[in-house]
Amino acid sequence: MRDCWFTRKLQRRAALAVVASLAVPWAVGDFFKGFHKPGLVNDATRTQLLIDYLVIGASLFGLTMVGTWLIGCWVVAVMRGPRREADAFPGAPGEPPP
Repeated sequence: MRDCWFTRKLQRRAALAVVASLAVPWAVGDFFKGFHKPGLVNDATRTQLLIDYLVIGASLFGLTMVGTWLIGCWVVAVMRGPRREADAFPGAPGEPPP
């Protein structure tokens, strides 16, 4: 399987993109939930729940974008097809004229 479209480089990038699309929204959500404590905000529980919903939505959106990117990579690989060697162009340097 030498001509596989899902190369090691693409595997590393895809794994990094999946981890980032999951970790970044949760880290940002935890950061912002720290500012909404009972006593500081009128309805802290409701605000924290809203932040959780936004984090879940952002994570799903990120995973969807990673999936779309990988589908695009697959389509490009399929449309290129296997590599083929063509005949030399007539009149190429070093060839006698026809």
